[in-house]
Amino acid sequence: MTSGDSVPRDHPADGAESLRVVSVIPLVSAWRIDKTFDYLVPEELASEVALGSLVRIPFGHRRIRGIVVGDGDGDGDAAPSGELEQILSAPLRHPIAPPPMDELLRWLADRYVVPRAAAFAKVVPPRVRVREADVSERPAAPEARRILRYSGGRDLMEALARGKAGAWSVRVLPGEDRGALIAELVGAAVGPGNGSALVAVPEVRYGNAVLDRLEAVFPSLARVDTAQGDAARARGWMALAAGAAVGGGGRASVLAPAPALRAIVLDEEHHGTFKEDRTPRYDARRVALERARKQGAICIFLSATPTMETSLAVRQGRFGAALPTRELSRAARPIVNTHPQSNEVLSPELHHAIRDALRAGQRVGLLVPRRGYASAIWCATCKRSLRCPRCEAGLVFDQGRRSVRCPRCGLTATAPDVCPNCGAHDFRLLGAGSERLQEQLGKAFPRARVARMDPDVLSEDDPEAARVMECDIYVTTWIGTKEALRPPVDLVGVLDVDMLIRRPDFRAAETAYQALAEMSEWAGPASSGGRLVLQCSDPGHHAVQAIVRADHDYFVERELETRSELGYPPFAELLKVTATGPAMDESLSAASELARSMGARVLGPISVKDRGASDERRQILVKADDAGAVALKLRDILIGAPRGTRVSVDVDPR
Repeated sequence: MTSGDSVPRDHPADGAESLRVVSVIPLVSAWRIDKTFDYLVPEELASEVALGSLVRIPFGHRRIRGIVVGDGDGDGDAAPSGELEQILSAPLRHPIAPPPMDELLRWLADRYVVPRAAAFAKVVPPRVRVREADVSERPAAPEARRILRYSGGRDLMEALARGKAGAWSVRVLPGEDRGALIAELVGAAVGPGNGSALVAVPEVRYGNAVLDRLEAVFPSLARVDTAQGDAARARGWMALAAGAAVGGGGRASVLAPAPALRAIVLDEEHHGTFKEDRTPRYDARRVALERARKQGAICIFLSATPTMETSLAVRQGRFGAALPTRELSRAARPIVNTHPQSNEVLSPELHHAIRDALRAGQRVGLLVPRRGYASAIWCATCKRSLRCPRCEAGLVFDQGRRSVRCPRCGLTATAPDVCPNCGAHDFRLLGAGSERLQEQLGKAFPRARVARMDPDVLSEDDPEAARVMECDIYVTTWIGTKEALRPPVDLVGVLDVDMLIRRPDFRAAETAYQALAEMSEWAGPASSGGRLVLQCSDPGHHAVQAIVRADHDYFVERELETRSELGYPPFAELLKVTATGPAMDESLSAASELARSMGARVLGPISVKDRGASDERRQILVKADDAGAVALKLRDILIGAPRGTRVSVDVDPR
């Protein structure tokens, strides 16, 4: 970086004329310095500094980290006007963002509307002062068996062995050992030479069976998931930069260094956690596709219920596909029964099914969409429900804590003794959450052991102890259906399918279908006694019928037709522009005008409430053919927002 009293550049300091000049992106996420700066490479660091290297540099009165992105000599975005300063050190032996990773990170910064420093910071390991691991060992490839049962599986294995770039969808058979299946794919990719493969899984908070299985097959697996400590993650990150064959972790692993990348595998690609919820809010699926394209690798999406974007790409021939046969799919499904909703939490049919299962010594899993004791608190005197004072949403009652909670904005407070509207004491608790259902089941089946798993239990108890808890009836919200937590059961009941399907979200049918497919897999195949009971008022809905028929294409055909009519993904790309502050209306108006000038459709603005936020926010939704192009134009509005006004852009929102 330059100094105000330094000599002009055409009169370099003594000896500096022989030093190499490089362009560096300082890792300071601020729009005003969203540019590169030129630095000299000292002779003692000449062999250690390469494109993509992490370096330590003087920056004003500070010493910060940066990443080398090119040769200097005036190519930097900020051409210095004085004497160049020198790089202080290079903490890592191997580059962490070698070409074309620098191009990918610039693309990420442009598409998701963040300073380049925010994008480049994603490839820096959590710690750099750790011993780097030896990566000389090459793993042995397991024999391919599982993937060859799939139609198109042999073509996929040949593409991996030959290093043929492209994108593939593997529609995984329910109950499949995905860890073993992914190990076969990874082995085919890294076996022929010195290439590497990255595996991304959606969530690791409670452990991940896929990563554990991969580690058993490939002992040298470089794990970079957050279940590892910072030091272990940093060692894995550095091992991948040095050429380790196999790496695995959460969504951030799609950005892990892999200079000789041959394959990226995303397990459960339909999962919403592949979308980052912090800046930069990238979608790991889009990043993986773009990275595979830039590095000439194969990107493989695995899921029993692929997203609509992936399903359409397969139908259009843009993705290859490996699919289970119809016979295998039907053999994997449980017995599925649908029953109408009743006034009681459990329909008579489901109550009888639970009774019969318990008599047979079987275990039962029940999915309730809400946690807490009651989903609404109603005053019997003034006939009004208790509302959140911040966002007007109905409050949920938690009996164990004697508290109320807003499911929309996250507000929590002590449950009132009197009605705030009329002062009466006569409350009615309506709707059953997991806490209340556990209580009711204990009374209905007094000999059964009833266990509950929801965020309240996880926050209080040891998750591992809860997972192995011996019980006859397992009551849970969605968090307890995760593979790492749920116990084996013979009967699964979903108490309110309507709530899943009728949510105000264009993806409601898709997420409902994916959730019901997970419940179907949890129940297990009919040949092993697996049964799934769905309580719903519309059994003919295509999300329900696709589960009954074990027919993914049945759902896709009908859902794509609806999406096409409404102009939602995969037939358009979305952006959400949110503003807060005194000039938020003017900023959103400018963003709307710009988007419309590019042929995009704009919905809104509307007022929104974010969880935990108390300030007023307004938002527009943009439907565009190319969200990245619109986002690039919106940068100027975001950067130029008046003082006190904040504008944010979320591309590919979920």
